[in-house]
Amino acid sequence: MARTLPFLAASLALAMSPLAIAQRTLVDARDQAEGWYLPVHGEVTVQGKTAEDFKVLLYKNNEALGEVPVTKKGKFELELDIDNVYTVRIIKDGFQEKMFNIDTALPKELTKYPAYDCFVNLLPVNAQGVDVFYTDFPSAIVRYDETQGGFYHSEHYLDHIQTRLAGVATATF
Repeated sequence: MARTLPFLAASLALAMSPLAIAQRTLVDARDQAEGWYLPVHGEVTVQGKTAEDFKVLLYKNNEALGEVPVTKKGKFELELDIDNVYTVRIIKDGFQEKMFNIDTALPKELTKYPAYDCFVNLLPVNAQGVDVFYTDFPSAIVRYDETQGGFYHSEHYLDHIQTRLAGVATATF
């Protein structure tokens, strides 16, 4: 019995060590490691229902990186390198293209930040009341917001574009 207890304690310590490692920060600053990225979880819908047969195209600093795989449930995942600017284009036949920009710049001392969750609803081509001129602009501009502690879209920009797309406002900035 005396030999079993130390063996059991050592086994338990080994089993718990990955858990303990996973809960601590491995670095104090981003310049101590490479490979920092922003996880993006995207979901595309059409009139509130799961979108099918659409493409997600990714650009980094205006250079095409290629097509992003999408699931049958209308979802996609991205891992965007920190301190870069990306454009995501969502294209579906018979629907207006949606485009949004993501600036992944972060404060240099920041080592923990949440993923960005993105929900996109596609509108039919020639939807009533839409000013086609504004469909060439990004639907959203996303960047890190220190006051909210994460990546968020610019509410001012989004409100302006949405009201222009709906043909409601004449606001400019």
